[in-house]
Amino acid sequence: MDASLLLLLLLPILVVVFTCLAVGWCLDLRQPPATAADVALVFGCGERWKAEARLQTALALHQRGLAPHLIVSGGVPVPGTPHTEAEWFRAWLLERGVAADRIHLENGATNTAENAAFSWPLLEQHGWRRVVLVMSDFEGLRAHLTTRRAWLGKGVTLYNCHASSGPRWHRSTWWLSRQGWRMTAHTVTRLFRYRLLPYLWRR
Repeated sequence: MDASLLLLLLLPILVVVFTCLAVGWCLDLRQPPATAADVALVFGCGERWKAEARLQTALALHQRGLAPHLIVSGGVPVPGTPHTEAEWFRAWLLERGVAADRIHLENGATNTAENAAFSWPLLEQHGWRRVVLVMSDFEGLRAHLTTRRAWLGKGVTLYNCHASSGPRWHRSTWWLSRQGWRMTAHTVTRLFRYRLLPYLWRR
């Protein structure tokens, strides 16, 4: 087969693959702090596997000295317990040696926008302005833009250190599974529904 014809046949496939890779890497927006930030904000969620992955990430940040304080945010009751997400998160971290005075509860949020908005008083109270966002990888861009919108003009520097969703989702291979497509569609549609994309450029 002629090389130019082969390239013509392969080009659409290459475009699709490149687009899928670009989408995955954009959604999993990563920017860890090089030096210690003030605090990490751990977003609540409705699924236990997500919660544990986020807590593992937050614990690692704390143990490495990159997040001296942790805000655990979430007011949704955890099924089978009398606790909210934030209370359950706090207990999990305490069991693993994080000092109680380093864990700060935001106990009312029921969605990502409220996680950011309701955590702001804690930042104000302590004068924190360098914040690491701890969210699931496939929801990273959405969390970043939601928080940027909530704290716009407040002089906050945001970093992103996301929890792995493997084997359910990975930024390089999500497009190879039905579950990956479902999780990606869940996030991408919300970027448009909540009108978050303009905050890519607004600081």
